[in-house]
Amino acid sequence: MSAHDHASPRTAAQGQPTRLLSPALLLAAVMSWLPPGVLVLVRLTSSDVPARVPTHWRGAGVVDGWGSSTFAFWSLLVPGVVGAFICSVLAVVLATDTTRIKAAVAIGLVSAVTGGIASAWFTMALSATGSSAALLPVLAAVVWGGLVFGICLLRRNPVD
Repeated sequence: MSAHDHASPRTAAQGQPTRLLSPALLLAAVMSWLPPGVLVLVRLTSSDVPARVPTHWRGAGVVDGWGSSTFAFWSLLVPGVVGAFICSVLAVVLATDTTRIKAAVAIGLVSAVTGGIASAWFTMALSATGSSAALLPVLAAVVWGGLVFGICLLRRNPVD
């Protein structure tokens, strides 16, 4: 019996090669959970969250709509969690079915968009306090998506 007769982790029972989730895609999937996770952590640990936050701005940046901080939190957390779940599923599906650049674009884009949605609550809370850096959390989410994109590009082909 040769060494090839024994099943390896990369060989299915029928002898067909299977693709394993690369460490880079796994890291990208885990990273997609960080923006909603940070949102929950900050919300649970902050005692000075305003009760009302801006929910709409006119073109000149003037607030013209206000809403409950709790409602804004939940309405932004849910899409963040859904997006993180989608990134996790994409990491598994795209590991076996697409090129590296397509996987990186898909996961990076979904992570940036859902991270931006989740971080919008921070923008609302900072705006309510009069902070001049209110849009930085959204910018950070876009940079985060770019980082996830870059990590996806680092993955090696899991099949020899």
